[in-house]
Amino acid sequence: MIKKITPILAVICLIFTSCTTDIEINNPALQTKIDGEIFKSSTKKAVIYDDGTLVISGSAGEKSISFTTSSTHVGTYKTGQQTVSKISFQKDQTKFISKEGDTEGVVIITEIYNNEISGTFYFKNLKDDYNNTMNFSDGWFYRLPIENGVFEEEVTEVINPCLLNASLTATVDGDEMITDDHSAALFGIDDTSIIITATNEIEEITIVFSASAVPGQYSLTGSGDYSASYAMNNDKSSVLSGNLTITNHDIETKCISGSFEFETRSGVQISEGFFDFGY
Repeated sequence: MIKKITPILAVICLIFTSCTTDIEINNPALQTKIDGEIFKSSTKKAVIYDDGTLVISGSAGEKSISFTTSSTHVGTYKTGQQTVSKISFQKDQTKFISKEGDTEGVVIITEIYNNEISGTFYFKNLKDDYNNTMNFSDGWFYRLPIENGVFEEEVTEVINPCLLNASLTATVDGDEMITDDHSAALFGIDDTSIIITATNEIEEITIVFSASAVPGQYSLTGSGDYSASYAMNNDKSSVLSGNLTITNHDIETKCISGSFEFETRSGVQISEGFFDFGY
């Protein structure tokens, strides 16, 4: 009697084991072995962009992985054919990326069904900044919902060439002051002003004037639309009296140049001051 029941129990166990596996695998998943250690993504996604490229990514804790294929069609994609690119893995603050000619890898898209994508992958020789390597093996992704993505336009910061060549020099109580750190910026809303700051290791000169100033001579005071100050070792003193001469102000290119002289409330004499700036 026992011999007859045992095979039946074995079949029942097999059925339940199979059901359990199906339940797990029916959920979207992405995992791989990284240098032999299993990595399972807790968050994962597949994003297709307007140019047809597909980016698959996943993360768990402080680890993340991503790679790009040239399309979403079922088939094989290889690094050597440049149909797989931008492979990366980040752990904490260390990032391993693919290097052309060094990294080997394959992504196989096996199925696209009901706007979900499945496949397998492996990558060899991803490198960090110190040429340490990392390998992915036995990678697979299953039923990842495909999302539509939009490329973010790369914003290139335009630096004013007048600011690149910025300079400010002056004579302080008869000694030449050469500054090595310069900045110029707009501030204010209704009555916008320009503030120029130039410093060296121990000294600082600050000049403020209206953003609408045209070439001409202006009186400097301790505060207001046209003002200035001088500091030595952070001991700052504002203007008692002085003059600012603007020789050029191009609002279109935001370039401005001029000269200045003033006496501070603490009795410091600033003379032969010249500036050439961008803001």
